[in-house]
Amino acid sequence: MKDLVTPRQVAQAIDMSESSLKRWCDQGLIPTVRTAGGHRRLPVNGVLTFLRNSGYQLVKPELLGLPPSTLGGRERKLNGERDRLFGALVQGDEQVCVEVVLNLYLAGIAMSTICDEVLAPVFTGIGEKWGCGDIAVYQERRSCEICHRVLHEVRRALPELPTTAPIAVGGTVDGDPYTLASSMVELVLRENGWRACSLGNMLPFLSLRQALCDMRPRLFWLSVSSVRSEPDFLNEFDQLTGLAQQNQVSIVVGGKALTPELRCRMQYSSYCDTLKHLESFAQQLVPTAPARSAASLPEPPEAD
Repeated sequence: MKDLVTPRQVAQAIDMSESSLKRWCDQGLIPTVRTAGGHRRLPVNGVLTFLRNSGYQLVKPELLGLPPSTLGGRERKLNGERDRLFGALVQGDEQVCVEVVLNLYLAGIAMSTICDEVLAPVFTGIGEKWGCGDIAVYQERRSCEICHRVLHEVRRALPELPTTAPIAVGGTVDGDPYTLASSMVELVLRENGWRACSLGNMLPFLSLRQALCDMRPRLFWLSVSSVRSEPDFLNEFDQLTGLAQQNQVSIVVGGKALTPELRCRMQYSSYCDTLKHLESFAQQLVPTAPARSAASLPEPPEAD
């Protein structure tokens, strides 16, 4: 994906006149930056946000540096895209993986839905296939690596956030090597207006507490897929919770290792077993700004 493109490239990418494209820029529908020479350039993430909100389809996505079948539009069925993503990950076809996820995003489907209803079931299926010996270890590991790169592309597609946006940080604790869930949390929160940053995996609680003090987030998340020692985990988590309360930080937890028995011995602001639950909690903390009214957006042309 490119960072900046010209108005002509965008006009050709969506099969629209350059004069109409510039008019939308003047109306503030697509963000614009100027070069040192005064020429207009359009951030690709701003263009993609416009396409997502308006329903316009791409006809030449390669002009924006996107895979050739990244067309967007509103007609995307989750079941079909889920099956397509599963096959592409197992085969190691990264381009198709990027296309699938970006097309769902451009179709206006929430990142929480994409993660809960497409990515999570796909990786559950891959794990089951690996457990049964139907796919090799390298295919499972490669799928994870590809998915990380896909999520990075989606992050680049999200609109820029103001410096006044609330901060959220999080990751996984020491002994927990899994990173995909935390990366998905970051994307869901960023789509909902949070300056979210995943700190990565295998983080000692001491470092997590330091991050809480240094970064002063409004929300702090922990994805817990593995716990080495429950007593040690509970002791360290209590210290993190106490620090969060002192700094008025909401603690959100999730992950398969947090059994009901373990959770009843923990104090936290919210337990989220889906990213949709996380999204709802984040919106309660800080309501998202209303999207631009559909009436103010140009209507996409009728299909022939």
